[in-house]
Amino acid sequence: MKSIFIGFLLSLLPLTLFAQAQIEISSVQPEDQMIEPSGDQYYNYNFGSTFVNSRKYVDFTVTSVGDEPLELKKLAIAGGFVFDAQTNCPDSLPVGEKCIVRTFFWPREKKMYSGRLYMVFAHGRSIVNLAGRGI
Repeated sequence: MKSIFIGFLLSLLPLTLFAQAQIEISSVQPEDQMIEPSGDQYYNYNFGSTFVNSRKYVDFTVTSVGDEPLELKKLAIAGGFVFDAQTNCPDSLPVGEKCIVRTFFWPREKKMYSGRLYMVFAHGRSIVNLAGRGI
């Protein structure tokens, strides 16, 4: 019986290798800190090893919490042409709503890469340091 269970788990392993990550970024501080969201919030995401000329992506979920809609002023990415981003976020995200910022990594050579995703809001920025390795 144990060998069947272990075999079942091993058969699921390849599926987990192709699963894409989802990360949630909130627009305000935790509830025990009653401060207006301002300044920069930093996050890190490593795409890991990716074959040259193949693509991986991660979905960052942005959630509007608080008393006012979340105002997205700008979405930008730095890091050459190996990182890219697209979003379905409106300029004004109503309270309680979510949207997605999908970020891609597409290495062109066998080497380490780094970049940054900037989400500029009315009251601050969320900055995601990106990394990945082309193999």
